[in-house]
Amino acid sequence: MTARKCFIMAAGVGLMTAGAAHAEHIPSNAELFRMLKAQQQTISELRAELKQAKQERHAETLRRAREAAPAARPAGRDAAKGAVAATPPAQAYAMYTKGSVLPASSRGAYVGVFGGGGVRSGTSASQLGTAFFTEAQGGPLAVDATGRTNSGGVGFGGAHIGYEWSYGKYLQPALELEGFYLAGNQQRATLSNPTVRLDEHAFSDTFPSRTTVLLANMVVGFRTPYQGFTPYIGGGIGAANVSIKGATSTQTDPAEPGINHFNANPDSQAWTFAAQAKVGGRMALGDSGAYLFGEYRYLYVGAVNQVFGSTVYPGHVATSPWTASFGGTSHHLAAAGVGFSF
Repeated sequence: MTARKCFIMAAGVGLMTAGAAHAEHIPSNAELFRMLKAQQQTISELRAELKQAKQERHAETLRRAREAAPAARPAGRDAAKGAVAATPPAQAYAMYTKGSVLPASSRGAYVGVFGGGGVRSGTSASQLGTAFFTEAQGGPLAVDATGRTNSGGVGFGGAHIGYEWSYGKYLQPALELEGFYLAGNQQRATLSNPTVRLDEHAFSDTFPSRTTVLLANMVVGFRTPYQGFTPYIGGGIGAANVSIKGATSTQTDPAEPGINHFNANPDSQAWTFAAQAKVGGRMALGDSGAYLFGEYRYLYVGAVNQVFGSTVYPGHVATSPWTASFGGTSHHLAAAGVGFSF
């Protein structure tokens, strides 16, 4: 046998011996099944332990959050207050009102009564008429005396009725009818009549006036986060009846003491245009429907002509009826009142 054949035979014997040894260590099917089952049990146990640990961590987190919440809430409020205090007023107001609960309903139908006082401006005034002198005395004398009334204080009182509804989130428009009575110190005027027939021709007149004002108003209220308080603005137009009782017209130059040139009828009344603007605020009195309000008003009463009687005295020259004309008058008024909605 050659050396090559001997080597081949020796290699074959080694392989057979190694294969036999390896075959002796291969596990059976039963052993493989037992090993797989043991591994599955180990995995299940690990999963259960992980789930339990996760539940314990979640419970611990919730417990710590509940313990920290009471202390965190005051701290959060303090931080918010500090942030609002440190911001500009407009931004702070927005931060405060964000999410605020605004009043949900309007007044609906309402009534109110009010009173107050203020000042009346002076205005232009004139007195027109004719003195019927004879031809021997120079003939009829036309009188067109002009001047200006004084300013003075006034008082007033009245009532209104209206209906308010909601428009959007913040507006509360209303329509109302209003009437009030205005009185004050009597108007006085010194009037001068330039004429070539007299060096001076002047009158001192008084006009005790009372004015009744009737207006249709539009008012708009604004909801605010301040519970029960509503600011508002408004305006209206209408008519005014200006009544004068007991007017006097005394000629001071040339002097005619004791002669009232309106003596045949010193009373007169006339209607004219009126308009007003107002701004104010009202405060609800609980949930009763009652409320208090205060406001500023600007009232304008238009120009008006009043007709008085002629001058009728024994020995005095006869005259025509007299027309007194007044320009528009401004009033600055403050009012307070109480109302009820239903």
